[in-house]
Amino acid sequence: MAIVYLVDDDELVLASLENLFRFAGYETHSYRSAKDFINARPAIKDSCLVLDLSMPQMSGLELQQQLQSLGLELPVIIYSGSADVASTVKAMSGGAYTLVQKPASGEELIGVVQQAIDKHKQIQADKLPRAEARAKLSQLSERERSVARLVACGKSASAIAHQLYISPRTVEAHKASIFNKLKIKSVAILAQLVVLSDLGKNANNGSPN
Repeated sequence: MAIVYLVDDDELVLASLENLFRFAGYETHSYRSAKDFINARPAIKDSCLVLDLSMPQMSGLELQQQLQSLGLELPVIIYSGSADVASTVKAMSGGAYTLVQKPASGEELIGVVQQAIDKHKQIQADKLPRAEARAKLSQLSERERSVARLVACGKSASAIAHQLYISPRTVEAHKASIFNKLKIKSVAILAQLVVLSDLGKNANNGSPN
């Protein structure tokens, strides 16, 4: 069950939103202040934050900044009746999924929240293979990473040797070590890892190390 976190200093708004999202099948947690939300140490997986902007002590924009500094990534919906152009721009540049003007229909709010959760899930799913590829390639030495980039681009041992100022035999030794460390058997798989990890961006800028 997805979780919707609600942060608003207006009790009536909180109660209304709680009823709306619970009836729609979401688990809800409500907070009267941004600080209460931070102190609760919310779970991030399958969740969304519906956040007011104008609150005492810590504003919605300040809460966004605090979440970023803590490394907490969850989709944020700004739900406000007082947002101007400047605050809207700040909220969106701070990573908010969207801004919904108060009052909004229940159908609109539920739709936006579900879209935000679905998009966040996809972003996290896309990050996983990239993180795994980077973890694998982190096993390689700096010289091996240079060789891996060039091998993945389809360069021959002699071309790599010329670019890195080493012998073709040394290139082949590095290549064998790379395949052994990564537990792979083909250049195609190496190329996939290099692309996923973004290691290949500077493949043509190999230099002796």
